[in-house]
Amino acid sequence: MENRELKELAIPRWEELPDLDLYMDQVLSYINSRLEPLSIGEDRTVLTSSMVNNYVKTNIVKPPVKKHYKRYHLAYLFVVMLMKRCYSLQEISRLIQVYSNIEDPGRVSRDYNKFVSVFETCLQQMLESGRCDTEFIEDPSLEQQIMLNVIRTLCSKIWVQNSLRSLDEAAGTK
Repeated sequence: MENRELKELAIPRWEELPDLDLYMDQVLSYINSRLEPLSIGEDRTVLTSSMVNNYVKTNIVKPPVKKHYKRYHLAYLFVVMLMKRCYSLQEISRLIQVYSNIEDPGRVSRDYNKFVSVFETCLQQMLESGRCDTEFIEDPSLEQQIMLNVIRTLCSKIWVQNSLRSLDEAAGTK
């Protein structure tokens, strides 16, 4: 199973996210282009304006400021887009509450970078060996264990989808 685009997936770290306010169409273009390698078959990773509006309405993402989206909006949208592959919006909302505090910008950037880093490392391990056994945090709290297992679940699902696609291609069915 070889998927170079998935292996080279690089979700921007906090410092790499645009430091200027973006309009909705810019947000959609930016996030969709960065998550394109995750678009597998029918489970396309595509963010739409109605999805963003729904995330705002359900308090998963803070409302835009005068129709502008800031760096923290992008970080939350990246995490939501990854988690929605396996979890309902209600579960995502609860998971975000468990792990983060949007009012503390230092913590948001730190938590986001940790999430992205662990996700990429775990995904690489899954693509190489079918497993992610790394202990990313020594003596993790319950909240950290939850998030680590969320990430492992996401990576396992991507691995399964990629593996099934490879089997289909080998059999000539897709």
